[in-house]
Amino acid sequence: MRARVSMATLKRLEALEQARGQRKVVALFPELMPVDEWGELAYRMQTVLKDNIKKDTAPDYGDLPALELVSSR
Repeated sequence: MRARVSMATLKRLEALEQARGQRKVVALFPELMPVDEWGELAYRMQTVLKDNIKKDTAPDYGDLPALELVSSR
């Protein structure tokens, strides 16, 4: 005996199968950069953070470049 499946259920199943084929962004990570550049940026950020901890203020990285985030495809 075969079970009957409604057209609405078949349409939902087809939509799920099509959506599964599309790539979705799972996470964002900083773009890879050379180790020397990364080390210099980290050193400057740590210096700012250390000064702000001593002064008990929020860190302001101001002139430091922001990390560009890229998707994890």
